[in-house]
Amino acid sequence: MLLLLLGSLLPFFGSGTELVRLRNALLIDELPAQGSWTPEQPPPDFLWEQLQAPEFFRRQVKSLQLERLPSDWDRAMAIATHLLTGQPTLLGGPTKADLRSTYEAIIGEGKGYCADFTRSYTALALAAGMPVRSWAFSFDGYGGHGHVWVEVWLRDRQRWQLLDVYNNYYFTAGGEPLAAMELRQALLKNDPALRLHLIAPQARPGYADERKAWDYFRRGLPEWYLWWGNNAFDYDQSKAVRWSSRLGRGLEQLAAIAAGVHPHIRVLPEADETRALENMERLKLWLLAVLVGSPLLAGLTVYAGLRCRRDRRRALAGQAEAAR
Repeated sequence: MLLLLLGSLLPFFGSGTELVRLRNALLIDELPAQGSWTPEQPPPDFLWEQLQAPEFFRRQVKSLQLERLPSDWDRAMAIATHLLTGQPTLLGGPTKADLRSTYEAIIGEGKGYCADFTRSYTALALAAGMPVRSWAFSFDGYGGHGHVWVEVWLRDRQRWQLLDVYNNYYFTAGGEPLAAMELRQALLKNDPALRLHLIAPQARPGYADERKAWDYFRRGLPEWYLWWGNNAFDYDQSKAVRWSSRLGRGLEQLAAIAAGVHPHIRVLPEADETRALENMERLKLWLLAVLVGSPLLAGLTVYAGLRCRRDRRRALAGQAEAAR
């Protein structure tokens, strides 16, 4: 029974994207995503960063001289430009590293995926005192094929603005930069005024052909979700995360979930057109059964083995006594 239970998870270990599906199954909440709240009154269960930014990130922000810029939009764009122009040619591949190493890989090597750019942007924005949160979408039922981007709260304008830092884009309709939900509605309506713009014209675009970019964003519409936390420093400095990271990224994230420092996922109910959420909820129940049942079965197996050994010794001792 133990082997059958553990063996049911083997198909997920053949692919990094399927491992992400297992992680996401543990993180998806039943409550729907709500994006209308502001940083002044965030949801009480949102993992809002409470720690002070490490000195390293404060130094990076200071070097950008953001205080000289006239608005939060200019500051948001400056942080994104900094990440995009650190190394123009991307080497590809996720960093799978701690927060500082991820940032240094982007700036020094041009390495990183969208999640790495979002994590680094979040760290810099928080160090600059700018509230942020992360939206994402999936192509494969909330597995590892998808995208994540950052939304910045502009304090001087009292509104959210979406930046696709990895792809070097921001979006407008009628000339006004859009928030995440505004972009989604414009995509659903095929708004003819919808435009994408480069954050840093000197950096590479996400797509050489703009039509492919729009197709990419529209394909993700059925599975939008909001990461329910921006605690980049709290996660990175967690003792459970630091210890388990030596054993691999998967175990690190599992430890973060157990320690309560990994943000959960809130899905837009109107976005779940594929009914993939139901599949994820069933996977979550099965995964919890495996996580709870496997130790119990392993314990019973050990107990049965020890008892059999004890009974065998007693039987042999009895036979020896009878022989005498």
